[in-house]
Amino acid sequence: MVYCTECGFANEQGDAFCSQCGSPLEQPEANPAAPAYDDNALTLVEQPAAPLPAVAPPTAPGSAVPGPMAPGPMTAGPAAPASPEPPAGRPDGDHTKAVVIVLIVLICVVALVIGLFVTHSMGLWGAQPQAQTSAQSTGADASDSADDGTTDSSDAKSKAKKNTSDSAKDKNSDDSSKKSSTEKSKPSTPVITSSQLSDIADSYSSSDVAVSAMVIDGTFADSSEDATIATTSQSGKQFVAAGFYLPVYLAAQDNGDDNAKAQANAMMGSMDNNAGNMAAAAVGGWSGVNSWASSHGYKGTSFNRDFGDVAASNAGYENYSSSRDAARMLAAVDAKGGASLMNVDIASEGVIIPSDMTVHAHRGQGIQDTWNYFAIVEANGHKAAVAVVTQYQGQSVAADLMSRVLSSVDKTLGQ
Repeated sequence: MVYCTECGFANEQGDAFCSQCGSPLEQPEANPAAPAYDDNALTLVEQPAAPLPAVAPPTAPGSAVPGPMAPGPMTAGPAAPASPEPPAGRPDGDHTKAVVIVLIVLICVVALVIGLFVTHSMGLWGAQPQAQTSAQSTGADASDSADDGTTDSSDAKSKAKKNTSDSAKDKNSDDSSKKSSTEKSKPSTPVITSSQLSDIADSYSSSDVAVSAMVIDGTFADSSEDATIATTSQSGKQFVAAGFYLPVYLAAQDNGDDNAKAQANAMMGSMDNNAGNMAAAAVGGWSGVNSWASSHGYKGTSFNRDFGDVAASNAGYENYSSSRDAARMLAAVDAKGGASLMNVDIASEGVIIPSDMTVHAHRGQGIQDTWNYFAIVEANGHKAAVAVVTQYQGQSVAADLMSRVLSSVDKTLGQ
């Protein structure tokens, strides 16, 4: 800005006259440019020193007076040593202290975290306060008990004994109730006894009659000699195995091919002797059948001739088994699904069958006036295997014996 010297008005730079009063404006003189200096270009120039006046030193008498010194340039003295600079990259003292402090803090934090983790893992957190609380509570209880006296202590003991006794009674009552409930819910399995069969068999003969029976609810007794079988005194005795096709059927099921099984099924369904002989041949002949029987624990069973071979029978070759073996094999036949193949109508021969009983049976007639009955019966939701073998008794006696045995078994299955 340019200010008017007359009125003081501020005019724009470059105006020649004042915009307020019109007076001519004085233009400021431009400052001469200051010489530029280059710091890096400065150099020291030695100036010649002014000659010093000569001073005459005192002289001894007779000595020569030295003449004036010739003027000459002054020489500079030795330069002062430069101050050493610290090596590059070296931390100063404050920085080093800061690093040390940070490291110490980090170490303390890590140690604290480790300590907390270890004590927590050992379960030490809160342990002492609980112990103190328990101790305080115990002390308070002890103090209260001491204040109450021995009378209150006796009452407490009496109540505790009474509560314990009541709890024991309740527990015993609950256990008895649970046991009773379990016993009621558990299905009972009927048991045929040897005494009930012996009472019947012995009324006919003590030597020529044998009866064996067993409940077979889900039981497969084929390979168990210890199966629960009700027997009479002659149940282990060998009788002529007339009408006894069971070992051939079972051997074919276990060891035979499809042809052997088909022949065995035909034999069982119609008591076909020829089909039975072919089934036996398919499993190794009678030696194969006997080997199967022996391996399954049927000690009273032995076959030595074909079915229907009367000549061999008259010559002394006979097939034998026992009522005990027969009952066990009946259970095995039922387990293999063969009971439905046994459909001989024994009722037509005089056997009385209980009205609520289903019977799947075979019967056989042979030398020595042999009459045998082999049956799988079912009544009241239970199954049983029944084997009755006789000799020298005749058909009517055998049928009557079978009728009485079925009646007794039916009563047992209905219990």
